[in-house]
Parts: sequence; structure tokens; C-alpha cells
Amino acid sequence: MYFKNLFLVAICTVLAYLPAISQEGFKVKDFKMTIEGTSTLHDWASDVTKLEADGSLDLSGSQLTGISSLKVSIPAKGIVSPKGRIMDNKTYDALKADKYPNITFRLEKATVNGSKVQATGKLTIAGKTQTVALNATSKVDGAGNITFSGSKTIKLADYDMEPPTALMGTIKTGEEVTVKYELALIPGSQTSSSR
Repeated sequence: MYFKNLFLVAICTVLAYLPAISQEGFKVKDFKMTIEGTSTLHDWASDVTKLEADGSLDLSGSQLTGISSLKVSIPAKGIVSPKGRIMDNKTYDALKADKYPNITFRLEKATVNGSKVQATGKLTIAGKTQTVALNATSKVDGAGNITFSGSKTIKLADYDMEPPTALMGTIKTGEEVTVKYELALIPGSQTSSSR
């Protein structure tokens, strides 16, 4: 009888502890994401204004301990340049946005070491999917909200994209772009966010 009661106490203790170390279903609280590149005339940047995310993250107190899943989707036509519609239309043409309206990232594996996150996943741009490695920094606040920040350089040719040009080809953009991001997630179901 003693061992049976001891076993029940142990099970109850484990069940009571699980919610504190595992949180599933995180949604976007806020984000900031820019796409930066170069050209023969000047450097340029566009802002991501819409984003959807869904993830399962593991916490122990105020420490991120693991990422079970993470999926991010960005509407291609939610990428906006301060230079106006001409730049936007060239961006959408390069992204083949009419045919492939979303840019997506789906996590395959992640390793968490303190605040450092090393991840690999499938990134799909303009209908082409590549496996990419990401290095990010995580921060957990007192309410259990998690913020990831980092950057990733992407070669347009890896996604069969042609660098945009202007003025009959006299201005050419570089063959790489850098995505800089800060993504804040809070416990909850999948959602979209706009800026």
C-alpha cells in the first residue's frame, strides 16, 4: 500500500510540473523584419509587414530549453519598400509572388544552449525549397514571452531568382540579401500579425 501511494504521489508531482516546463502553441506578439541588399546605385531595404507563426516551445522557468516545432509564413506581397510601388513590383516579380504568394520556413531541428539557438529547417522562396541553418538569440521575459533575434544571408540564385534591375538594366541589385529579424512569441494558438 505504501509503494502504491508513493507511486501516485510521484505521478501527481510529475503531472503538476509538466505545464511549467512545456508550452505548446505560441503566437506572434510582435515582430520586426527587414530585407537588406545592395545595388550598383545604392543599398536598399524593404520591410516585412505581415507574418504568421505557429510553434511548440519548451520552457523551464525563464529558460528556453527546446523547440519542438516552428512554422513561419510571410505573404510575399506583405514586403514593402519605402522607395514605393516601383521597387515593390520589382521585388514581387523576383519572388514570383503571383504564382507563389507565401515565403515559408518550417523547422526541422533545433539545439538550445543557454540563449543561443542553432536550427535547421526548410525555407521556401519563389516556389523553391532549400535546407538552411539559422543561428538566433532567444530571450524569455517574466511572463513567458519569447523573443528570437538574428539574421540570415540568402543567395537569390539558390531559389532560382533573378536579381531585380532598373533603368533598362543599368541599375542592378546584388545577388545576396540579408534578412534581419526580431520575433516575439506568446503562449496561444496560431495567429497572424501585421505592422
